[in-house]
Amino acid sequence: MEHAVIEKANPIALSEDQKVALNKYKIQARKDNEIFLRQHPEVSCLISDFLHEVLLQRPEQVVEFAAQHFTQPDIRNRINSQITEEKKLLRRAARNAAKSATSG
Repeated sequence: MEHAVIEKANPIALSEDQKVALNKYKIQARKDNEIFLRQHPEVSCLISDFLHEVLLQRPEQVVEFAAQHFTQPDIRNRINSQITEEKKLLRRAARNAAKSATSG
């Protein structure tokens, strides 16, 4: 004997219109975040620098380590240097790609 599956209405479930609106919101938020991160390369450098130091030093108190890391007096100079280096690498890669495109 087969049992009929009875679906109860879930009062907290989203309607189809709400799902569509939520998906549109998520897509727009991702686009906005991508634009922001492209305009602010220092965010990526800050995160990368922090993760590098955390994984290198493996502190027991990560939150305390983070507080100390982000309040170092020379952090601005370190991050600006990283951004400068990344820009150089990107320019070099673009030049190499252009050379490859014209010679191939």
